[in-house]
Parts: sequence; C-alpha cells; structure tokens
Amino acid sequence: MGLTRQSMHGTHMRRIPPPVHHPEAAGAQVPCHHLPDDGLGSEAAYDYITSELLLDGAARLNLATFVTTWMPPIAARLMAQTADKNMIDKDEYPQTAEFEARCVRILAKLWNSPESADATGCSTTGSSEAAMLGGMALKWRWRDRMTAAGKPTDKPNLVMGANTQVCWEKFCRYWEVEPRQVPMEGDRYHMNAPEAVKLCDENTIGVVAILGSTFDGSYEPVAEIDAALDDQQK
Repeated sequence: MGLTRQSMHGTHMRRIPPPVHHPEAAGAQVPCHHLPDDGLGSEAAYDYITSELLLDGAARLNLATFVTTWMPPIAARLMAQTADKNMIDKDEYPQTAEFEARCVRILAKLWNSPESADATGCSTTGSSEAAMLGGMALKWRWRDRMTAAGKPTDKPNLVMGANTQVCWEKFCRYWEVEPRQVPMEGDRYHMNAPEAVKLCDENTIGVVAILGSTFDGSYEPVAEIDAALDDQQK
C-alpha cells in the first residue's frame, strides 16, 4: 500500500514511495516479514527502523492514549543505565529488588493500608498487567469466600464505568468475568457511588474506580464509592 501526503485541507496531493526495504518498494532488498539471506549492519537497521517510525504520531501531542509524554533527562539516563538488569532475578539483583519493595511500601502507606510496613506487591511492565494481577486477586478472593459459604462461583462480575480503560474489559474477557458498566448520562462522564451500588450483588468481585476518566480526565469519587459500598454490605 503506497503512502500519500495530505495538504492542510486534508486532500491527497502526491504519493510518497514506501521505504526502500518495504515489500512494495521498487527493487526492495531487505524483507519485512522474514529474515534476509544476508546480514544487515546495525547502522543500516537503525536507519530503516527510525525512518518508518517517523510515520507514528508524536507522543507529546497524544492526548488520546496513555503514554508518558515527558520526563526529566536524568530519569531517562537512569533507565538506560539499568536496562540490562533482569529484576525478576532477585537473587542476582538484590538491591533492585529492595527498591521495588520500598516502592510497594510507599504506595501501600499512601493508600492507608494497615499493612503498609509489610505490604505484598510487585512492579509490572504497565497498567494493563497491573489490572490483570489486581483483577485476578479480586476473583480468587471472591471465589474463596463463595466456596467457604457453599455458594456457586461460576458467575463473577466486575462493576466499572463505561469510561474506564480498555484493559479492564480485556481482563473480564480473558478471565470470564461479566463486565457491568455504569453508563454515562448528561454531563456526568464518570461513575458515581449510587450508580455503582445499583449494579453490585453477591457475585461482584470488585468495583473499579479510576482517577482520570478516559472521556474528560475527571476523577471518580473513590471515597464516596467506598462508603456507599460499605453501607450496601451492612
């Protein structure tokens, strides 16, 4: 598929030839979908990759998805210096593991956990992985409670706003949990306490409240939702 350049009015002006290593490029010698017969130098590979990445959007201008748009250069330098650490190997990298444990305790204390001094947690590669692990914990704890009470465990559900991140919908699909979404109405672009409680029953494994609606960036009232759920349980 050839590329086109658009004018400021959005009309197509002229075709841009694909990169020289693209399958549709005339005389292409570097394949895209299988290993070449001959090796490729690192500089050439770098040029090929960066030339195609120019077609991506600019992260600093991206307000639609969840990206880091900027961080201090010293943070980027620290990440580069520690990129070779396999932090899952905690015996080989004990001090990195200690940093991870400190971060867990800091977050636990920030969220007023009574077990902040000895909290259980781990770092993840992103928010989607964190959502999967958190959702699994909710489901397993709910399952244990229901099993102890002699009740069925085949119909778990999770309550969230229709404005929540897509990773929670993925969790429900992957782990066979019914998603119950609070609809957005009028000028309300996030879930509130009364609407969340309406969707809860004994098969609800948890309620997902988010700080930063995907619609308008507004914070959901976590304290109000928590208090309403406590009243509902009583």
